[in-house]
Amino acid sequence: MAEKLELEFEPETGAGPLDADYVNEEEEMIGWEFPPEFLEFLKKQNGGVPKKKYFPLGENTKVLERFLCLDADYEESKFGDYDIGVVWSDILDRLNDYLVPFAAVFAGDFLCFDYEDEESETVRVVLWNHDLSEDDEPHTTPVADGFEAFLKMLSDE
Repeated sequence: MAEKLELEFEPETGAGPLDADYVNEEEEMIGWEFPPEFLEFLKKQNGGVPKKKYFPLGENTKVLERFLCLDADYEESKFGDYDIGVVWSDILDRLNDYLVPFAAVFAGDFLCFDYEDEESETVRVVLWNHDLSEDDEPHTTPVADGFEAFLKMLSDE
């Protein structure tokens, strides 16, 4: 059985309760189903700023600014700019058909689910680099073999 990780979040940084109909709409729009462990995560905390926000990437340490949310009220909500569909639409021209952002990283990059390996049981997590990505040519770096593996990488320093 997979170990469940509970992250603490800064107060009032997450969107409201997850709306199942909106999840279905978003999945239909992006063309992929979110990993089940990510949806369970969003049911507990629909986006937000985690207290453990640092993760290693090669020789460097990256800073996760916030997890994105699925906010059915994105047009009116103060968290609307952090809705996965909104962010996905904003950077779609520099993604490919397999990348879906789920967290903002310091300096404009995003953590994405990479659905390219359709045979894999887990969806890989990659860092999308906004500076190096061009139209239809995303630049990514592998981070973790799945969402739960990524959560285990987070630290508070």
